[in-house]
Amino acid sequence: MIVNKLNFCLLIFFIFFSKNISFSQTLEEIKKNDTIYIYFDIDIKNTIKKNAVSTGKSIFYENFITYEFNTNFMNTIIFISNTYKNRDDIRKGIKNDERIERKSFLKRNKNIILDYAFFERYGFKETFFEIYKKTVYLIDKEEIKGRKIKVKQVDIACYTCFEE
Repeated sequence: MIVNKLNFCLLIFFIFFSKNISFSQTLEEIKKNDTIYIYFDIDIKNTIKKNAVSTGKSIFYENFITYEFNTNFMNTIIFISNTYKNRDDIRKGIKNDERIERKSFLKRNKNIILDYAFFERYGFKETFFEIYKKTVYLIDKEEIKGRKIKVKQVDIACYTCFEE
């Protein structure tokens, strides 16, 4: 009877902790790569997701979404998701990369997936200046459906760039 309870407790423990996604990266690992991934979870404090209101006049704003790590008013990192990078790309028909990956993608790339905790651990300013020239993709937790993960290329912006 005790063994059954112990097995049950271990099973519950495993299920509970397997749902949490854990990344084990360092700033040095990030420096080595040209491409990084941002794991965005709206349930984390200081994260904001905004959809732009499309007026119908321009296709540029049809899928325009901003994802923010908002530590305070002056120091906000913004990830901009859009079908097109800019208006020139609309004319040329060049779209930002967007694809569906399997869930194993998270384990395979765990060293280059950054979450909010990474920014807190290494500093928002330091992390921003390490990644702003890299190719950045975003994984929105809300867009993970079963074993399929939507990965989309985003631009990164920091309007005040950590002014003191």
